[in-house]
Amino acid sequence: MSRIIELPQLTARISPGSGSPSLVLVAGGRVPDPNWLAGLCEGRTAWAIDSGIDACRNAGVVPSLFIGDRDSASINGINWARNKEVPSLVFPPEKDLTDLQLALRSMTDLTTGTAAILTGAFGGRYDHSIANLFSMIWAEDEWGVQIRCAADERESFFLLRDRESASFSGIPAGTLISTLSLSEKCTGVNLWGAKWPIGKGTLYARRPFAVSNMVTGANPGLSIEDGEISFGVEISTGWLGVYIAGSGAEEKGWI
Repeated sequence: MSRIIELPQLTARISPGSGSPSLVLVAGGRVPDPNWLAGLCEGRTAWAIDSGIDACRNAGVVPSLFIGDRDSASINGINWARNKEVPSLVFPPEKDLTDLQLALRSMTDLTTGTAAILTGAFGGRYDHSIANLFSMIWAEDEWGVQIRCAADERESFFLLRDRESASFSGIPAGTLISTLSLSEKCTGVNLWGAKWPIGKGTLYARRPFAVSNMVTGANPGLSIEDGEISFGVEISTGWLGVYIAGSGAEEKGWI
């Protein structure tokens, strides 16, 4: 069994797991392309996290919840949410958790599932991007919430942990990918379908050399339901980040 994460530009299958995230968290980082965001949210529920409400407004995506302190959301976005009667959870600007972290914690009480896709996590302030990434890990360890994918039309980032594997499809040959240890070390890392494969190796957080690799194309004999695998990775222990560059964003008019 696999957990399927479908983005407009690619599909990921993470094993073991089941189902597919039905919630999209739209955070206040780099604004996704409106058409890309509309496609991502089709058939899914969306939450707007502070200035993420402006991204939702631009894409015509009416979220089921606004959450944040309103310190970065525009007046037009706030008024649009009110006109659309979007429920709100408003917090004071001075608080112990970020707006995203409050949304992650709220998922255990306000949704029927505990898995989501995060967008609006990149760009803007570097400290915010790093905090968003490690908040994904924290949320799973602390609250049992799985955010295994942060993405927009320009790039995507997936998380794997102990004894998991992932296969990715729909990615053109030549796409840049990187594998990064987000724990002190990741053992048993096996990467295939790339120019520089890794065979049961160990990656260290302090030695991030496995960057700017390249997808070489589908692997003969390895296929999944809707097409051939572009590349895959598995690990034995640790937290591993898998970065994938644009994957056809220019051809599709997203950038």
